[in-house]
Amino acid sequence: MDLEVVPGLVPSLLATLAPQESVFCEHGIMLYKEPQVGVGRKNASGGGFLKTMERTTVGGFPFFLTEFIGPGHVSFSRDGVGEIRVLDLAPNEELDVAEGSLVCADTHVRYDMSYIKGTNRPGRMVGLWMDRLTGPGKVAVHGYGNIISMTLASREVILSDFGSLFWKSSSVEARTVNIPFGGGLMGHLESYEALELIGPGKVALQSIDSKQPHY
Repeated sequence: MDLEVVPGLVPSLLATLAPQESVFCEHGIMLYKEPQVGVGRKNASGGGFLKTMERTTVGGFPFFLTEFIGPGHVSFSRDGVGEIRVLDLAPNEELDVAEGSLVCADTHVRYDMSYIKGTNRPGRMVGLWMDRLTGPGKVAVHGYGNIISMTLASREVILSDFGSLFWKSSSVEARTVNIPFGGGLMGHLESYEALELIGPGKVALQSIDSKQPHY
């Protein structure tokens, strides 16, 4: 299997599949494919029926994923400016990827979701869902804007905006926090909600929030 990034203002990815090789993606991001490439359905049912209903109705995740089976070529593209990175996951390596950033993944990669709880306060009452991908296998992800990568040491902490988190190692703890604007009651009521990321592990940030208009 070969995953080739086609650069541009809105980049795309070209997957070259040998016979019986396959990749999966969210429904609706295929750009084009050759006629001989087969199409199938991959269920996204990790965690049981109730978890599936929660993440699809509240989190906006799909009920199922689309699988493309070789031989042949198939191309994918996300609707946004930025960069596509291809990552090679080791066996049992886990990666949490922001919603709307997965381009495609090798069918051997296990797909699930992880949830970051909200602050239960106005502005961030609910948390956010992330794709959890477990190796071995190749994964292609789309970062909106520019990508900033770093490695956090054990207990090293950074704060980011919710829309800035692109992907992280599952070993990196992520939690929502309130940063007061000042002292007193008003300072706490008007606090700023952010993500606290705690190492060890790798983190990648993106300079554009994919949920905001950016072109």
